Amino acid sequence: MIFILFILSTFVTACSSDSTSSSSGNSEIKDTKKQEAKESGKLLTHDEFIKMLSDPKKHKGSKVEFYAKVFVEPEKDEDGTYLQAYADNNSDRNIIIGIGDPNLDVATEDVIFVSGTVEDLFEGENLMGGTVTAPVIKADKIEMTDYATAFAPAIKTVDVNKEINQHDYILKLNKVEIADSETRLYITITNNSKDNISFYSFNSKMVVGNQQFEPEDNYEANYPEIQSDILSGVTSEGIIRFPAIPESGELRILLEGSSENWDLDFTPFEFQINY
Repeated sequence: MIFILFILSTFVTACSSDSTSSSSGNSEIKDTKKQEAKESGKLLTHDEFIKMLSDPKKHKGSKVEFYAKVFVEPEKDEDGTYLQAYADNNSDRNIIIGIGDPNLDVATEDVIFVSGTVEDLFEGENLMGGTVTAPVIKADKIEMTDYATAFAPAIKTVDVNKEINQHDYILKLNKVEIADSETRLYITITNNSKDNISFYSFNSKMVVGNQQFEPEDNYEANYPEIQSDILSGVTSEGIIRFPAIPESGELRILLEGSSENWDLDFTPFEFQINY
C-alpha cells in the first residue's frame, strides 16, 4: 500500500513524462506513438473501459467514468487521497485511484462515481507472493453515490403514491423501481393510532401473472429498512427488495401488519398496479 501511495502521489502532484527513443527511423515506435496520441483524451465507452482493465498502458491518457466500491481503507497525505476499489462492484476489476484532495470524505464499503484519466498499470505482489496488477486512475472527480444508482439502476420507475388506512395504521406505497437484477418497493408507514403497531416485511408478497415472488436480502446494498415495531405517532420508511420481474405487466402487492390492540382486525394491505 505504501508503494501504491507513492505511485499515486507522483501522478497527483505531476504528470509523468514519457521517455523518447534516441533511435531514428523506427517506424513501429512512430506508429505506436500516433495510435497513443489518437486514443489519448478519449472518453471510453463501458465496453472499451472493460478492455482497458486488461491493458491500461494501451489506453494511457484516455478518459474514464465508472462506478466502483471501495474495498480497502483509503490512504491520505498532504497531496491527496488514494484508494483501491472494485469497478462495477466486481472483484475481478480491481482499480487503484488517486485524487488531489486530501480532505475527501470516503471510507471502506462506500460506493463512488469516478471521473478521471488512465495513468498506468500497477504491478506488485500480495501477501501470498502472487502477482497483483491493476490500472491506475488519476481522478478529476469522485462523488458519493448509492448501490441502486451504481449497480442496479432502475430501467422503469412506477410512481404509485397510494396509501391504505386501517385503524390509523397508514401504509403508503410510494413507488416501484424495476431493475435488471431486482425490484424495489419504497414504503412509508405512519402510526396515527394510540397503540404500537408491527410490520412484517418477511411476509410481503408480490404477484406478477401466475408467479409469486418473496422478498430477498441484499446486504451489500444496505437499503433502509422499515422498522418492525413502530410506536404511536412515529413514521418509518424503507425499501423492500424483490427479485427481478418483467418490465411490464400487472402487479399485485400484499403487505402485512398488526396492532398491539388485539380487538382490531387487519387484512393484508393490497395494491394492484398496471405498469
